Amino acid sequence: MQGKYSALSKVVAVIIAAVVIAVAAGAFYYTTIAGQETEPIKIGVLAALTGPGARAGKAMANAAEMAEEDINNAGGLLGRKVDIIVYDTEDKPETGKIVAERAILQDGVVALAGIFRSEVSMVVADVVAEHKIPLVVGTAQTPKLTQLVIDNYDKYKYVFRATTNATSLGNVLTDFIMDYLAPTYGVKKIGFLQEDVLWARGLVAAETKRLQARGFEVRTWIVPLGVTDIPELKEMETWGADVIFPVFSSDNGYLVSRLYTEQKIDAILLGVNNPVASPEAWEKTEGRAQYETTGFASVAVKIPVTGETVSWAERYISRYGPEAINQAADTYEALQVLFQAIEIAGTTDPDKLVEVLENNEFDTVRGKVKFTWYHQHMNWLGPPYKIESPLGGPLGQWQLVDGEPQIVIVWPQPIGDPTKWIPAPWVTIPRP
Repeated sequence: MQGKYSALSKVVAVIIAAVVIAVAAGAFYYTTIAGQETEPIKIGVLAALTGPGARAGKAMANAAEMAEEDINNAGGLLGRKVDIIVYDTEDKPETGKIVAERAILQDGVVALAGIFRSEVSMVVADVVAEHKIPLVVGTAQTPKLTQLVIDNYDKYKYVFRATTNATSLGNVLTDFIMDYLAPTYGVKKIGFLQEDVLWARGLVAAETKRLQARGFEVRTWIVPLGVTDIPELKEMETWGADVIFPVFSSDNGYLVSRLYTEQKIDAILLGVNNPVASPEAWEKTEGRAQYETTGFASVAVKIPVTGETVSWAERYISRYGPEAINQAADTYEALQVLFQAIEIAGTTDPDKLVEVLENNEFDTVRGKVKFTWYHQHMNWLGPPYKIESPLGGPLGQWQLVDGEPQIVIVWPQPIGDPTKWIPAPWVTIPRP
């Protein structure tokens, strides 16, 4: 009997042990799953907080902070809090690669957004392709980015751009030259003053072909980053440029405005000069931005493109000021796209997010975003889709109106009135 009870005791002990293990395993499983369901959803924003693009990068970080607060005040995503982590790319491709890998491998972000510099976007595209997480670029504009998706969809399907590329950006300005300045003032010779960066090279190449096809004479001058003087302005005047077309995203754009006015360059100044496209440009240039024409974002000049545009701009400016608000809006909108994609997918699974991004349209501050098969936003669809670029939308000119600096929208019609455009008083009009 003793042996029988002993054997029975062993059986009972085994059963009890099995139950204990099962309960422990279940508790571990429950804790793990519950933890997964309650941990914050992490999204990384890549911004140049230092380096030549720091002006824009700081605004992008501000927008990330604002987006995080807005989404969490609305209840978060999938019942979870959202943590947005900002990483400083230093405006350098090599640093962009390092921080993107850190975001994915160490911090566990489920997606990336932002990126100011096109060169950075190209290396980060390789990082997200390797690790298979979505990237929604808000600002970088090189056409080469979405060309990656065209050339190798299976590898780069995680890369999206929620804004225009550089080619689309320049068309509004060259339309104004071809359709208004040329017939009205006899403009024939266009000089591009180009910052030596990737997106600018793409824009100038595309717009040069466009202008030459219409019979304009075109030349290009290239300016390195970080210069303290731009002697090319005088060279362009000597060549006989009717229009000097700056293509700048760094603070050297302010230098262009100052030198143009101080040296009274005999040419029209009109182009993509991002620093001048913000409300603080008048103060930054001490009024020397007067008569310059560039693309202005609707959030900068408070055009009600959507019901949210003006109220968002006012909220942002009241908190952070107007500087680089264009790029702030880019980042906020890229995050809006990701937030909506996660909610629609019901998960942060990267492949399901890609499917949702490809097959839906998303509401943003400045209009709807919809992607082509190669993941470029379809800005050419026109309103209600987002038509603006990170470097501007409608063309505006800095003028003094009743003694006060104002941005006067001149193009395209009917948003703007080209007859309100005025040349600088030292510029020969009509052109010889």
